[in-house]
Order: sequence, then structure tokens, then C-alpha cells
Amino acid sequence: MLTVEQLSVLNAAILAETDPDLVGYRIAGATGAMAAWYNEPSTAIVWRATVQTSEVGNAVNYISVEAMTDANRGRINTFYVMNPISFKPSRDDIRSYWSNTFSGALGGFGQATRDALEALWRRSATRGEALFATGTKTTASPGSLVFEGSISNDDIVRALGV
Repeated sequence: MLTVEQLSVLNAAILAETDPDLVGYRIAGATGAMAAWYNEPSTAIVWRATVQTSEVGNAVNYISVEAMTDANRGRINTFYVMNPISFKPSRDDIRSYWSNTFSGALGGFGQATRDALEALWRRSATRGEALFATGTKTTASPGSLVFEGSISNDDIVRALGV
């Protein structure tokens, strides 16, 4: 549920938006269509709120794993023990941990693995999520989610009443 402050931000965004589709929905009072519009993908890039630990195995290049030292393979095992289900890639220390673990050439695939992990940590925000996300929201510098989820018809009605 959106806070009063978030509803005010949403209200201002609805009134300021110039996209012809949303303007048409606003004029028609089509709150459900407005909610659907805010739930479409945006160009804003954000850190994912959580990543399933098992997803890491699908992102890494196994030639790089094979070329790793036993110490770095141990770091991976330690991470999995400490985060058996999921983790927050928005944390700088976690991203640094994985980057350091896959540092170096690693059979020619170290950088490719680091790039694949960085891509795994990011996603596109919806238009509604992008309203509240912090940061520059680019691929090079993703934003952080403040609100994650869908904007509901009720959110739109409540925002318009603010």
C-alpha cells in the first residue's frame, strides 16, 4: 500500500504526464487503464530487490569457475551457506564480493562472468516503480527501489483524491 507521501508523488506524476495514452485515460477518468499504464516497463534500470541464490549458477561461465583458485571457490561456498535462498544485490558489499570472487582473467571468461552477474543484479522498473526509485536509474548506475510492485486501481483513485 502506498504511503500518503507516495500518493502525492503519484498524483503529481499523473497530472504532469504528457504521454498521450495516459492523458487520454486521465481525461476519461479511466483509473484502471492508468494503473495498467503505470505497471508497464519503463526505461529506468534498478537493482533487483532480491535474487535467488540458485540463479547465480545459471549466470556464471563455468570455464571461469574451473580456472578459479580453491580460495575463491570456497568464497562461493561460504556465500551459499550464508545466503542459502536469496540475497539483496542492491548491497554494494555483495556486488563487490562477487566481483572480487570472479576477479582476473579466469580462463578468458572472468570479465564475461562479472558482466553476466552485474546483468543478473539489474532489471527494468515499471513506470510506477520508477517514480519512487532513487539514483540515476541507468544500466551503469542502477537506481534503488523504494516501492516494488504494481500500482493498483485503488492507488490511482486514492492518489487522485490527494
